[in-house]
Amino acid sequence: MKKLLFLPIMVFAFASAHAQSPHFVRGPTGSFSASSGEFCVNFKEAGLGNTPITYTMSVGSELFTFQCFTKSGNQPQGDPNGQSFSDQSVSTTITPHNGSIRASLCLEPQQGDAGCQGHGLRLKLIAASYTDITFCDATNNICVDLGNAGGSVVPPLAFP
Repeated sequence: MKKLLFLPIMVFAFASAHAQSPHFVRGPTGSFSASSGEFCVNFKEAGLGNTPITYTMSVGSELFTFQCFTKSGNQPQGDPNGQSFSDQSVSTTITPHNGSIRASLCLEPQQGDAGCQGHGLRLKLIAASYTDITFCDATNNICVDLGNAGGSVVPPLAFP
């Protein structure tokens, strides 16, 4: 009788230990959105068990380029307004479902103190760049270097 009880316990212990081997099944894959200026990472990670997992994405620097436009969409004279930010990050904590997580995490453009002087002008984002991007499963200390990304925002995106 002891042998029969011992076998299911061993199988359960092996299955529990085996389920706790985190690894990315898909991605993480980063992409820059030319319509919003966002940089997003899509991923699927498995072997997680049921403990919540914290994901972080950090960048060495971000550069957002803004331009003032008239209400009719014309650009008045003047140089674009660049806003630079260093060491930015975003994080989220997600509880696995059946030992895996499929999700996205995004960095969004920031306005900073960019603005337009003059009545009737609208501030619009015309370009964004992200450098030294790192994505991590911070709970299990699994990190991936995603390099640099960015480009023009088409059409320019209005900012409040």
